Amino acid sequence: MLEILRALLTRRLEPAHRLLLGQLVMFTGIAALFPVVPLYVRAHGGSSADIALFVAGPLVASTLVQLPAGHLVDRIGRKPVLIGSRLLYAALSGGLFLNLGPLWVLALLRVGQGASGGAYVPALRAALADLTPPGERGHRYAQLQGCEMVGLLLGPAIGGAVALWAYSGIFAASGIAVLLGLGAVIRMPETRGADIAASPPAPAPSAARDGSHAPATTPAPATPPAPRWWWLRPALLIPSVALAAAGTMFSMYDVVWPQFLNARGYDSLVIGLSISFFAVPILLLTGRGGRLSDRADRRVLVPVALCVVAACASTYPWLRNIFPILAVGTVESLAVMLVEPSLFAVISESTTASLRGRAMGVGGLFEAGGGAFGAGVLGALYGIAEPLPFLGGATVCLLAALVCARALPRHRPAGASPDLRPAGIARAEVDVV
Repeated sequence: MLEILRALLTRRLEPAHRLLLGQLVMFTGIAALFPVVPLYVRAHGGSSADIALFVAGPLVASTLVQLPAGHLVDRIGRKPVLIGSRLLYAALSGGLFLNLGPLWVLALLRVGQGASGGAYVPALRAALADLTPPGERGHRYAQLQGCEMVGLLLGPAIGGAVALWAYSGIFAASGIAVLLGLGAVIRMPETRGADIAASPPAPAPSAARDGSHAPATTPAPATPPAPRWWWLRPALLIPSVALAAAGTMFSMYDVVWPQFLNARGYDSLVIGLSISFFAVPILLLTGRGGRLSDRADRRVLVPVALCVVAACASTYPWLRNIFPILAVGTVESLAVMLVEPSLFAVISESTTASLRGRAMGVGGLFEAGGGAFGAGVLGALYGIAEPLPFLGGATVCLLAALVCARALPRHRPAGASPDLRPAGIARAEVDVV
């Protein structure tokens, strides 16, 4: 975060910084929805099952769009998908703010938001990988997570405050934030088909009008055909499975957390602040976490972090006071800080630039699919018994930890070429990729 702030103050924003800055602003508005959406559904007469479906619907849409969006990102470029998907999201936010129709119509608008968000994510992650050398991508994805944590720090508090005026106001705030964030994204270069960070520097790079230096690149004019079964590799599938577990856990929280704290007598403002508090340790330590991801044995790092997340989730149902709840959340946030950046770094290092959008789509498919399960299935279990969703999420994380401890690819040294062979060709592939 300090690097981005320094670049912003000196007006020497690199393209990756623009992407991160745009995501910070956008995610602040999107995170404003987290503590209020269940209350919004309640205000429209919805039940616990309706809340779960209202949250799960966008996640299902996001899941279904990941693979086609990833292919589109590789075919037409990163930038058109980044811009088009966010414009659609902002338009749908206007409909939700105006409460256009009954609850089922509003749920369809949320599904549309999920689809537009699902298209944005593989484009963002592919572009960041294009702009970052292989040995530094864990750090770059940690920076992305840090930007999202700034959004998580500010957004829920803003959403909780706006909800005191009107629940639908959170959608207006979300749409405005997305449009503001696009101002930074629009000025980035297209990176399709080229590893900009790995390209030799141009003899005399030209300076942009704002003082930043645009890297030299020659994007591929067309998408090369993908090798058959290119996706059937542990370097892609194992981190994707772990991402499914992470998505399951945190989408479960989207549904359950506001109801969990509301049942303990806390209002929307406190709920929003509790989510913001969760972001503080990640924000402060994300740089160190990213460097650790690039240097440590990920086959040890990721399973340990997932086990800590599972232990914290199992603890929440037995807590009643906000202060021990926040203490457990702080421990959990330190583990969360290590999981997603490490897994997406593994995915980015498993493919060539021409396949990167599709690879990020595969990872996003698993993560969003896990999110749909967490919100739709585990979230609905809250209406049966409060501990069930927490214990279910913990079980999923423990199973993912076991898989990662056995088969997650170890850290690839910088500069190693990706292995594009299908799984099963070499018995030792898991250990050498």
